[in-house]
Amino acid sequence: MQPQVLFLEEFIMEILDVAAMMVAGLMVGCELAIAVFIHPTLDKLPDGAHQPAASAIARVLGTVMPFWYNLTFLLTLAELVLRWHQTAHVSIVLAASASLWMLASVYSLIALVPVNNRIQSWDTSAPPADWKKYRRTWDMHHRWRTAVLTIAFGFLLVGVR
Repeated sequence: MQPQVLFLEEFIMEILDVAAMMVAGLMVGCELAIAVFIHPTLDKLPDGAHQPAASAIARVLGTVMPFWYNLTFLLTLAELVLRWHQTAHVSIVLAASASLWMLASVYSLIALVPVNNRIQSWDTSAPPADWKKYRRTWDMHHRWRTAVLTIAFGFLLVGVR
């Protein structure tokens, strides 16, 4: 192969590596911050402040996160496919990472999105009587998802080195 083509291919892979790690790392950091800091802080607020804040956060993140999840999965998949193309063997850790990103996305659609949609639709002046039960359910599912995402991110970091 010509030296210019090899240089360009290596340069593109470096850009992809950085993009994949940044996008994934920021997303996992955001999800971890929600699980460890934001929602526990919301739980300490009086109900009159907690419920409207939770509803507003659910609306914002419900809009942004689907794009972010898909972008992270696609970048991880691109890493896997391009490295397979270059070396003619599949990286098990990148395959595991891509699989876990996809699993987390499917889990989100099944377990978290329905609860999130319910939370964001509540009338903030008159939430349902059992609204905290839904918040606790969402938080429990979110902690599981965050654990899976953290492992997927670790696999991605190992796979691109």
